[in-house]
Amino acid sequence: MKSANPENEYIPLDLRISVRRDTLRLISEMAEDMGISINEVFSFLAEDSVVDLELLEDLNKIEIPNKCSIDDLKNAILKKKLC
Repeated sequence: MKSANPENEYIPLDLRISVRRDTLRLISEMAEDMGISINEVFSFLAEDSVVDLELLEDLNKIEIPNKCSIDDLKNAILKKKLC
C-alpha cells in the first residue's frame, strides 16, 4: 500500500475480532489463494478501506446540512452528473 506519508511504517497490532463463520471461511480461502496469512488479509482489507482518506482534501471544508428538501437533493445530484 502506498501512503501519502513517505515516513509511514507498519505497526504490529494484536487485535481480537469476531466474524461470522462464513466470513472466516471466505477470508481463509482468500488467504490460501493469495499464499498469505489471515492476518495479512485483514491488514490489506483495513488499509484498503482507509487509504483514500489521506488523499482527500481538507474534510473540514465539506458542509453537511442538517436537512434538505427533495428539490435541493435533486439539484445536488444533477450538478454531480453534469460535472
